[in-house]
Amino acid sequence: MGVIWVIAIAVVFIVKGGIGTFHEDTGFRLIYSGLLIGGLIAYLLIMRKPGQVDERDRLIMCKAPAVQLWAVIISVVIWMIALTESYWDEGHIPVVFPYLIANSLFIVNTLAHSIGILIGYQRGVSHG
Repeated sequence: MGVIWVIAIAVVFIVKGGIGTFHEDTGFRLIYSGLLIGGLIAYLLIMRKPGQVDERDRLIMCKAPAVQLWAVIISVVIWMIALTESYWDEGHIPVVFPYLIANSLFIVNTLAHSIGILIGYQRGVSHG
């Protein structure tokens, strides 16, 4: 689910024209935000259904945040260094970047969670 969600977000971003259009097109930003919020709601609904996830799945999902945490921290550090160095002389970043940072962190978080789950299934679940 998460990977499909991320692919949909990336496709919309590319098809609608990328960063140049994103800054100027309110409709684009609303579609993009709708995909983000819709994906979060879908995830919450799936997780609430009792038959969808068993104990082993839950245990693996509890261990996946170790991968998520590092992916998000690394992403924030990359954004910080890139934006600071790129816009140092101006003394501020363009208004579109905080929005893109938040959106990219949603994407990184989702992908890293999916990767953490895949790693968990590959390694198996240890109960100790």
